[in-house]
Amino acid sequence: MPTSLTLADYQQAAKNLRTEVAVIKAVTEVESGGQGFLPNGRVVIRFEPHLFHRYTQGQFDASHPQISFKNLRAGYPTGVLHSWQLYDEAKALNLQAARMATSFGLFQILGSNWPDCGCKSLSEFITRMSRSEAEQLNLFCNLITNWGLDDELREHQWARFARMYNGKDFKLMKYDIKLSNAYKKFSS
Repeated sequence: MPTSLTLADYQQAAKNLRTEVAVIKAVTEVESGGQGFLPNGRVVIRFEPHLFHRYTQGQFDASHPQISFKNLRAGYPTGVLHSWQLYDEAKALNLQAARMATSFGLFQILGSNWPDCGCKSLSEFITRMSRSEAEQLNLFCNLITNWGLDDELREHQWARFARMYNGKDFKLMKYDIKLSNAYKKFSS
């Protein structure tokens, strides 16, 4: 079973991003509930049907409307297990698109972001995400640095961070509010 993050892991990430441990913990909690793996050892994921639609040009919208549709739907998938069911079905249709349309690990990093995480391939990204929460944290730090979002974290610009990190529909899921509240909890 992969190991959980330690305080030293959080401290190193905060040092790398020149921010506070509370900031890293807030993102961890909001993105994944603080868990990078399920009890059975599988990585925590979120399959995104609207992204699968985009990566397959809607090819499966009619035949598989539960895994491919045009617009984001709040509350769908209903959880990690549901995401795994949808992901397993989607990867049987198009492995590359399924991986690209799925967010992985503690920080729910989309597979499509593998180059910005410092990986040489999507397969390397998936392998590293499956190793440990510490590896997931390393990939997150690479992504934040490559996207130039460390300033937003340092300055607690939650809405700007959420828009860049979670996309234009971040308000639908209230990511900025959740990040602010989680930061307050961890910094007190």
